Amino acid sequence: MHKFRSIQVLRAVAACAVAYLHCSQNLGAGVGREGYGAFGVDLFFVISGFIMAQVSQGRSAAGFIRDRLWRIYPLWWIALLPWLLLLPRGPLVILSSLSLWPIYGGNYYVPVLQVGWTLSFELLFYFGIASATLARAWVPLCIYGALLLGALASSSAVLHFVGNPMALEFLLGVVVARLPRRPGFAVFALAGIAAVMITTPGTGSARSTLLDPAFALWRVFQWGLPAALIVWGVLSSEAMFRRRLFDGPVVIGDASYSIYLVHPLVAYGLDLAWPLKLAAAIAAGLALHFTVETRIMGLARGLRHRTVVDQPATA
Repeated sequence: MHKFRSIQVLRAVAACAVAYLHCSQNLGAGVGREGYGAFGVDLFFVISGFIMAQVSQGRSAAGFIRDRLWRIYPLWWIALLPWLLLLPRGPLVILSSLSLWPIYGGNYYVPVLQVGWTLSFELLFYFGIASATLARAWVPLCIYGALLLGALASSSAVLHFVGNPMALEFLLGVVVARLPRRPGFAVFALAGIAAVMITTPGTGSARSTLLDPAFALWRVFQWGLPAALIVWGVLSSEAMFRRRLFDGPVVIGDASYSIYLVHPLVAYGLDLAWPLKLAAAIAAGLALHFTVETRIMGLARGLRHRTVVDQPATA
C-alpha cells in the first residue's frame, strides 16, 4: 500500500488527542476541553476504514484476517501484561482483555487496559471486510443493516455491540477512499474542524454509553462525519505533507498504535503536570514502536514471504 503522509499525520493527531484526554483528566480547571481528546477515537475509526479499503484490495479473506490479527494482538498483549499484573480482575474481565471480545453472559466487559474497547470494534470491522471478500459487498452491508436495526430496537448487549452504529465511522472511511481528491477539497478539512470545535463538549464521553445505540448514532453525526471531512480534506492536500516540516509528525503517526497502547500507563502512573505526562507518553510510545512494534511487523513480513515462497507452483 502507498504510504499517505497526510494519513500518518492524522494518526499522530488522533493518538496525541487520546493521550491528551487521559493525561489531562481530573486535573481541575485550566486544563482545557477534554472532549477534544475523545474525538481522536472517531478520527482513528475513519482512518482505519480508509486504510482497510486500501490494504484489502486483492487479498484473500484468510490472508487479510491473518495480517490484521497479527497487527493487533501481539503488541496488545505486551501492553496489556503490566495491567493484568498490577490490577487483578475477575476471569471474565481477563478473558475480555485477552480476546478483545467484550460480551459474556449478556454483560459488557471493558478490558483492564481500557483503551482496548476500541480494538473490539476494530476487529468487528476487520471481519466485516473479510466477509466482503467472500461475498458481494452488499451482503455483509445488508447483514450489518439488519444488526443495526436490531440494536436500535433491542436491549440485547450482543446486538448493541455487533450492530453498534460506531461501525458507520469505519464505513465513512471506506467511502472517503472512493472519493476524488483535488487540492481545492482541502476546504472540507476546515469544515470538519469547525464542526468539531462547535459540537465538542467540555468533557469526554463515558465508554459505557457507546453501547446505547441512540447515543452512538448521535456520536457518528457529531464526530464521525466531521472526521470523514477532515480525512478527505487532508488527503486532498497530500502534496503539502511531503515537506520536511511534517517528518516528525509522520514518525509519530507511524508509532500511533504504540502510543495509543502505552500512554495510559504514563497518564495514570506518573504524578506530573499534564504537558509533561503527554510528552512522556509520546516518548514511551516511540520507544515501544522502535524496539518492539517494528520487530513484530518485520517478523510478520518474513512469515508472509515464507508462506508465499512455500506455496507450490500451479500450471
